[in-house]
Amino acid sequence: MNSNVSFESPARDPWAALCHPETGLASCKPNVRARVLLLAAHPDDETIGATTILTRLPDVTVVFLTDGAPHNPKFWSPDARGSRDDYARTRWEEAISALTLARIPPERILSLGAADQDVIFAVPAVIAWFAALLCQLRPDLLLTHPYEGGHPDHDAAALVAYLAIRNLKCDGESTSIPQLIEMTSYHAKEGGCETGRFLPYQSQSLAELVIQLSPEGRARKEEMLARYTSQRHLLQNFDSDSERFRLAPQYDFARPPHPGRLWYECLGWPTTGARWRELATEAVRQSQGRVCV
Repeated sequence: MNSNVSFESPARDPWAALCHPETGLASCKPNVRARVLLLAAHPDDETIGATTILTRLPDVTVVFLTDGAPHNPKFWSPDARGSRDDYARTRWEEAISALTLARIPPERILSLGAADQDVIFAVPAVIAWFAALLCQLRPDLLLTHPYEGGHPDHDAAALVAYLAIRNLKCDGESTSIPQLIEMTSYHAKEGGCETGRFLPYQSQSLAELVIQLSPEGRARKEEMLARYTSQRHLLQNFDSDSERFRLAPQYDFARPPHPGRLWYECLGWPTTGARWRELATEAVRQSQGRVCV
């Protein structure tokens, strides 16, 4: 962890500041003084979902839950070469390169280093680590994935963020709780996969901040995505026209995010939704009674 990160004073209501029509994220000259911690499951998720925040706000730290490399090579990109360590190193170097274009220096880019697809199996340890990071960095906004069943690590990021905030402890210090917001990822829809849109939670559409990228913004996002050369086959499924954000709802992680098969179940990945929810439910149970007030 980097202990030398300094930030401006936070806004009273950072989400409202982000949405402000004259000075918020969608304005010509945004003036949002919120500290942002972006929790992404894998290198490239941050660029897919949040280049406007990465490039338009000055106080952003990026944390990756995984190194982006699954244990089983059959789940690697067709462009992966060498060992799993080699693949993980490639993905880290790509992230550094992409985020350099957003003027985010390496000292503001952190990684837990879990294997791709495996975060849910280490959730208690991940939560403890991440809660300590929240205490250190004290963000005003915590931005992460929604719980949508697209990828087990995306769902784990939503779970980790929720439980880390709920269980926040700072050795007796008075600590402000960050607002939890979400960026879009992907999820199953009508037998296919939908990207760039939120899955309505409990059949209700929540208020969203929708950013239409300018020609310059689209070009910058495409340049950042292009730095992830090992993921080019996957990234061609995402457009660069807009980005969407919303306040995170209160998820019930014991229930599936939608009826039918989850997207990672459609892909035949080893972790099922039922197994994921079993582990998530146990993590929630273990966290009971440890809320910092």
